[in-house]
Amino acid sequence: MFKGILFFLRNGWKYDKRYILWRVLYQFIHSLIPIVATIMPKLIIDELMGNQETEKLLVYVSVLVVYTAAATLFSEYFNWDGFSRRCRVNAEFDSDLHRHLAEADFERLEDPNFLDMQKKAGKFLYCDWHGFGYLLDCSLNALGQIFTLIGIAAIIVTIDLRILILFIVLILLGAFIEKRAKQNAIRLLEGIIKDQRGWMYYASLFEDHGFAKEIRLNSLGKWLLDRERNYFTKVNENQKKQNDGFMISGFFGAVFTLIQQSVAYAYLIYCVVNGVISIGSFTMYIGAVATFSAAFRKTLDSLIEIHAYDTYYDKLDEYLNLPKTLRGGKEWIDGDREHSIEFKNVSFQYSGSDAYALRNVNIKIPFGQKLSIVGENGAGKSTFVKLLTRMYDPTEGEILFDGVNIKKIDYDQYMSFFASVFQDYRLFSFSVKDNVTLEQPVDEGKVRDILAYVGFGGKFRKLQNGMDTSVFKNFDEEGFEPSGGEGQKIALARALYKDAPVMILDEPTAAMDPKAEYELYQRFNEMVQGKTAVYISHRLSSTKFCDVIAVFRDGQIVEYGSHDELYRKGGFYTELFSLQAQFYCQ
Repeated sequence: MFKGILFFLRNGWKYDKRYILWRVLYQFIHSLIPIVATIMPKLIIDELMGNQETEKLLVYVSVLVVYTAAATLFSEYFNWDGFSRRCRVNAEFDSDLHRHLAEADFERLEDPNFLDMQKKAGKFLYCDWHGFGYLLDCSLNALGQIFTLIGIAAIIVTIDLRILILFIVLILLGAFIEKRAKQNAIRLLEGIIKDQRGWMYYASLFEDHGFAKEIRLNSLGKWLLDRERNYFTKVNENQKKQNDGFMISGFFGAVFTLIQQSVAYAYLIYCVVNGVISIGSFTMYIGAVATFSAAFRKTLDSLIEIHAYDTYYDKLDEYLNLPKTLRGGKEWIDGDREHSIEFKNVSFQYSGSDAYALRNVNIKIPFGQKLSIVGENGAGKSTFVKLLTRMYDPTEGEILFDGVNIKKIDYDQYMSFFASVFQDYRLFSFSVKDNVTLEQPVDEGKVRDILAYVGFGGKFRKLQNGMDTSVFKNFDEEGFEPSGGEGQKIALARALYKDAPVMILDEPTAAMDPKAEYELYQRFNEMVQGKTAVYISHRLSSTKFCDVIAVFRDGQIVEYGSHDELYRKGGFYTELFSLQAQFYCQ
């Protein structure tokens, strides 16, 4: 449990030092209220039943009222100020989680263990009931309750040490049983998270327009619903078990509290009847017993709440401290020079695979060259591009950019050298303008010209709000749903707007009609003028626009040269080209 407390205090201090300091002060001041409220009534009652000195009564009442009122006002102020700070702490933690996700090595995003770790971090520490701020407060509340316990324990000891020991034994026994019940409930969270991920996946299929045709053409509705329902049922069953665990823990807590108070009342009544203590002392001890029991329970509840998640803290620390191997470079490249790229004996294996996706690839890409990458599915084309753009690092060999190993180059600067349009591009629920410019400074004239250049000008003129029209209708009913070809043009405009020295085009015309495709090819040379271009295509007619062609097969470059050179050789490239050409020649 102390590991958990240290985890929250360490990270809470990182997010908002002032909140932690204020919270500690609040806990100390607030912890004295029960002590004052326990002692002062005893003094007042004893004085009323004794000498009845007005001055003393006024002092006792004033201390009780003034301190309680002042402490309450301070608490209200803190709660008012603390709420916004707690929200800010939660937001900072949430940002921290997303920052680590955004900066995580790409290969981790394909690792189920990492994805589960990420889901646990978000679900466990940023959900409605167990947010980071909530568990941070549990840690600080435990500290405040300890202050109260020390003061109240000192009062109870004055009557009988055995009573205090009995209380502690009963409370610890109840807490042990409650802890086991709650921990069993918390352990179910892992299964809930996994099943919930499956449930949400199937639920999302019905809302994803991309699957609408597949679901209808293949009559998948009932089949998918059954699968969704299976996950939903598992989630509900585990949640019920979890809730039962919490109910059991609460029941045992109530039973042991009843036993504690019954023993205390019986003993204190015996003491009054036999003249051992006064009526004022009886009142004080009754208050002390109730306060001690409540404070001890609150302390244990906070500690149990924190301790119940002990198994997750190591995972959270691991997630927040995952090494970012792709971001270790520090060297800075002169951005104004003509950049060259070279693969030297590059081989690559995906994690968990025995086979090589690329083997011993050697190729030089001088500045301004238009390189076409062709080959059958699974030949290594996409892997080649992923290595070039540092989605992964080579298993063997090295990739040089201007003669420098790309591992040594500052990651963010290296990524600034590339603009890309992948076949599986994504548009955001932003305006057309924001989808094109992203984080780049906005030049509306440049946006308009580029959209027209890629063939989006006709659609652009029809949009109600022009470039400020939202893509998709998630946040704006006046948004529009782009077709595949329209979306691809916006993605291409985004790449051109970035104006990077290296352009990567992965099937940029896959969703375009033949006329739009032909027009784009005609403009291709102009689009990449003064840039290096790497072009991936299954449509080999596009290779004629490129300077050289690299033919991949089984992860290796088997042929290299211009279209005319390779076609005359009559090798594998000729075979691929001829197979496609026959469908157009018949």
